[in-house]
Amino acid sequence: MWRKLRLNLWSKLMLVASLLLAIPFIGYYYIWDMETFLRKGQEQTLMGTARALATALHERPNLFNQQASYKKKLETGKDFLPAKIQNPIRLDGDLSDWQVQIAARNHYDFHHQIDSHFEAAQVSVEFTSQIGRFDDYVYAYFDVKDEQLVYRPRNQLSITDNDYLEIATLNQNQQLQRYIVTSYQSGWVNGYRLPSSNENQKYPQPQSNIQGHWQATDTGYTIELRMPESLLGEKVAFAITDFDRRDLPTITIGSADPKRSEQLGTFTVPSPDIERIIKAMGRSQSSIIVVDQHQRALTQQGNIHAARGVFDSSLYQREGLTWLETAKTWIMAPFYYFLLTKPSSDFTSEEFEYRQNKQSHVQQALTGTPATMWWTTKDNKAVILSAAHPIYVNNQVKGAVIVEETTHGIRDIRNSAIEGVVITSLMIYISVAALLFYALRISLRIRRLRNATEAVVDDHGRIVQPLLNLPAKDEIGDLSRSFANILGQLGQYNNYLQTMSSRLSHELKTPVALVRSSLENLNYHATDDNQQRYLTRAHQGIERLNTMLQTMSEATQLEQALQTSEFITFDLVQLVQGCSYGYQQIYPQQHFSVKIADKPLYISGSDDHIAQLLDKLVSNAVDFSDNDQAIEISLAKHKKSARITITNYGSSLPDDMSQNIFDAMVSLRTNNSDASHLGIGLYISRLIVDHHQGTISAHNLAPGYAGKNLEPIQGDSLADESATIKNHGVSFVIDLPIVNPASN
Repeated sequence: MWRKLRLNLWSKLMLVASLLLAIPFIGYYYIWDMETFLRKGQEQTLMGTARALATALHERPNLFNQQASYKKKLETGKDFLPAKIQNPIRLDGDLSDWQVQIAARNHYDFHHQIDSHFEAAQVSVEFTSQIGRFDDYVYAYFDVKDEQLVYRPRNQLSITDNDYLEIATLNQNQQLQRYIVTSYQSGWVNGYRLPSSNENQKYPQPQSNIQGHWQATDTGYTIELRMPESLLGEKVAFAITDFDRRDLPTITIGSADPKRSEQLGTFTVPSPDIERIIKAMGRSQSSIIVVDQHQRALTQQGNIHAARGVFDSSLYQREGLTWLETAKTWIMAPFYYFLLTKPSSDFTSEEFEYRQNKQSHVQQALTGTPATMWWTTKDNKAVILSAAHPIYVNNQVKGAVIVEETTHGIRDIRNSAIEGVVITSLMIYISVAALLFYALRISLRIRRLRNATEAVVDDHGRIVQPLLNLPAKDEIGDLSRSFANILGQLGQYNNYLQTMSSRLSHELKTPVALVRSSLENLNYHATDDNQQRYLTRAHQGIERLNTMLQTMSEATQLEQALQTSEFITFDLVQLVQGCSYGYQQIYPQQHFSVKIADKPLYISGSDDHIAQLLDKLVSNAVDFSDNDQAIEISLAKHKKSARITITNYGSSLPDDMSQNIFDAMVSLRTNNSDASHLGIGLYISRLIVDHHQGTISAHNLAPGYAGKNLEPIQGDSLADESATIKNHGVSFVIDLPIVNPASN
């Protein structure tokens, strides 16, 4: 069977307080769910923003390059989208201020010949170009490698008998316009517009809006140009012509043949209307990119480093920190160092054109399906959410809007929530620790009070020392003072009871002697039978009263005798055997069964008092035994003790008297008994056993207890102890420690 678990007050409080350990785990899972919901909310919000921007750009064909729309695939080096330049370029021939990505450059060599098919060894010219835009101007540079640089002669009107740059484009009427850039020497240059076939112009005319710088280098020359965006149409071509001598053929390499309008490449300049529409939407906390159907970024608004999302807590922060926030910062510093990470704004971002494997959602949007994508920067410092939505013109996808944000705002909220959980948990743990400490202190005080109270009373219920009052003014102190007061009163009463028998016996001896002498004198003067009968009854009462006085003084005399008695080592087997033979003579009407150990059992003590102990127990057994049932006396070795068992069959002890039966003034005899019994006999038995450092106990016989077939005393008439079932009775068990006779 399971035993009931017993816990003290402190253990119970610890068990209850341990439930608080679940707070950080509950908080963690709550924050995890909250972050998941916030991510989903940010994703839906971002897609809604992309949808709104795309709706604003729907059905606006003028926002996209019509020429590029007809091409299924763009050609590198022929179809141009000028990169956006952050700062204006200084036209001085120095290319160091071009901060555009190197990947945006185009290289042209003998593979890009126009109207010629020379071998690589025969082509001595090649160039690298790059195009950008700033405000309403287009900037371009051409870094040409040429073994022989031929300038335009000063006294010659021709502008083609030398090295030159040719630019071809289509105007608003879709007519071919060609421009030549050449120079007499290194320095400032302007362009010339060549006459077209449908106008009266016969000679090239200077074009002042094409401005630049021609600079000779060790390997050739460089050309830096600036021209208005309005000068270039939706198709364009650039070509470099290498002229060495009149008798040698010229070689032209470039993006396309500038003389044929159908071969020109597309030139896409984003419409300023796109930027105005995006700015009007007021989404400054997001990075917005508009791409055409060829995934070319037409415009970009916002900085991804500042795009922390709609959950950006910095938008609602106060300027100054309170002392509580400062303290929280100090408390959370170790957690940020080991566990948490603050969102960083210095992460490495990539330009849209150079992202690898991060444009699948854009490709999906260009097929007509909105999509989102989560991706991490290369330095793993930021997670970026990107949402793409298609832009429709005449029910056809002409581009897409891409809205991007980091999850820094959500991470700020997550960190703030974790801060709250950590600080709350710390406060709860500190409070619980203080509560447990206080509970432990109270528990220890209660235990000390319990131990002090138990030390006041010995095993026999006697008060041996006073209980000290605790100076505390709380309930435990009041309880200790109440205990001390109660135990003090009980001590006085106990002392009164302990000394009452000796005082009564001392005080009553003189009046009893006087009454006895008076009765003896009256006995001589008795004249009739009635007087003699009353005198006889008075003599009997005096004798009983005298017996009671002797019994009351016996316990006190025994305690004094035990203190002065000397211990000797004797064989308990011989003592019990001798006493057992004598009991048959003393109680001839009672049957006895005895079983004593065969080997000697030596104990240290007073043999007279042990014999007195046996007399008291046997006398008690005779008084409560049935006349037809034998009293069993046994002596055997039990572990390291000699065990004496005296069993009588008859009445049983009440359930609550198995321990109190050995207290003083306790008797279970009926009031109509002839003899006077004050309940001193078993009390004397316990005093003797305690003085010999043994134990004594009494218990009722279990139902169905059978006799032990003890051997009868020689020659005596005892009851047959075969196997009769006895259902009632009491057994007294005395254990006395065995000693080695050689040790004394």
